[in-house]
Amino acid sequence: MSFKGWNMVSIAVLMEFSVIGFTFYCYPLMFASLEKELGASQAQLSGALSLFFICSAAASIVLGRLLDKYSVKHIMLIGGLIFSLGLISIAYVESIFFLLLIYATLIAVGGPALGNLSVTKLVANWFDAKAGIALGIAAIGISFSGVMLPILVDPLISLIGWRNVYLVFAAIVIFLLLPIIYLFVVNTPEEINQYKDNDTNPNIESVAEEPLPMMDFFKHSSFWFISMAFALQFFSMGGVLLHLIPHAENLGFQEIWEAFGFPLKQTVFAYSLAAFGGVVGKVLFGYLIDRMSANRPVMIMMTMQAAGIFGLTIVESFDMFLISCFVFGLGFGGAMVLMSACFLKAFGSHNLGSVRGISALIIVPVQPLGILIVGQAFDAGIYIESFMLMGAASILALLVSSRISIEKKDYPSLQPQ
Repeated sequence: MSFKGWNMVSIAVLMEFSVIGFTFYCYPLMFASLEKELGASQAQLSGALSLFFICSAAASIVLGRLLDKYSVKHIMLIGGLIFSLGLISIAYVESIFFLLLIYATLIAVGGPALGNLSVTKLVANWFDAKAGIALGIAAIGISFSGVMLPILVDPLISLIGWRNVYLVFAAIVIFLLLPIIYLFVVNTPEEINQYKDNDTNPNIESVAEEPLPMMDFFKHSSFWFISMAFALQFFSMGGVLLHLIPHAENLGFQEIWEAFGFPLKQTVFAYSLAAFGGVVGKVLFGYLIDRMSANRPVMIMMTMQAAGIFGLTIVESFDMFLISCFVFGLGFGGAMVLMSACFLKAFGSHNLGSVRGISALIIVPVQPLGILIVGQAFDAGIYIESFMLMGAASILALLVSSRISIEKKDYPSLQPQ
C-alpha cells in the first residue's frame, strides 16, 4: 500500500483553501454590498472577523483537546456541517447584528473544526522529520484561496449577487468537502499499518503519549515566546491584509483590466499577489524550519512582513505597490506553518491540538485589535499611521521571536522550565 501521508496533506490543502477563502479572503469583496444592504460601517464589517477570531479562540481550546483525544475525521465532519450552516445563514442576514452573531458562533466553531486546527493535527499525525515541509504544503491552500478566489468570486458577485455566492460556498462544503473527508481521511498511519514519514525502520519504542494537562503548557518559556511572537504577527498582518483593497483604492489604483474574458480589478490583482507571496512563503519557511533552529526562519519571516507593510505606506506607483504586496505576503505566508512547526518541535504531535488551542488565549485577544484599529483609522481618515503601527508591531514580533529556543527532537514539555 502506498504511503497515505501525502494524501492527508492534499486533503488539508483543500480544506484550508475553502475555509480560509470563504471566511477571510472573499469577505472584503462583499464590503460594498454589505455596506449598502445592511447599512454597516467599515469598522462594523471588520468587527465580524474580530469576533470570529475571539470566539474561535474559545472554541479552539475545547477543539484542540478533543483533537488530541478523539478522531480528527469525526471532528472535521461535524465541523463541516456547522460551517456550511453558517454560510447558508449569512446568505439570509438582514442586519449587521445577525452577521456578527453568525461569525461569532457557527463560523467560529465550524471553521477551525473543518479547517486549520484539525488539518494541522492530521498532518502532524503523519509526519515527524518532514513535518515542516508537509505543514508548509498543507497550508498552501490558505494562500491559493487568496490568489484564486478573489479573481473568481468578484465577477461572480456581480453576476449572481453576494447572497447566492454564500449559498454556492455552502454547497461546495456539503457536496464536495464532506464526502472527501468521509471517504479518504485516515486519522493516523497506525490505523492502516503505516508509520510517520513513511519510515520503513521506525523506532518501535516510540509509543503514543497522553496529552499534558492544559495548565502545564504555561510552565514553559518556549510556549510564551512562540505565543507572544505570533500574537504580534497576526495583530499586524490582519490589520493590513483585511484593508489592503481599500488602501489600494485610496491610492487611486482602480483600473479594470480584462483577463481571459473576465474583468480584473487592479485592487483584486494586488490582493491576489499578496496571497501568492503567501504560497511561496509557506513552502519556503516549511523547508527552512526542518533545517534551521526554530527562531531563525521565524525572524526572517517577521522581517519580510515588516518590510512589506512599511513599503505599503510609502509607495506611489502601482509597480512598487505590487512589490510591497508580494513581500508582505511572502512574510505572513509563513506564519501558520512556523507557529505550528514550533509548537510541534517543542511539545510533540500528541500535544499539538491542545497547545494550539491553549495558545489562543494569548494570541486571539491581541489578533483582532489590529483589525479594529485599522478599521477605525480608515473611518477617521488616518489609516496610514495605523499601517505604520502594524509595521512596528512586526518589528516587536521579530525581537520576541529571537528568544525562541527549541532543540529538535527534545520536547521541553517533558522537562518543565
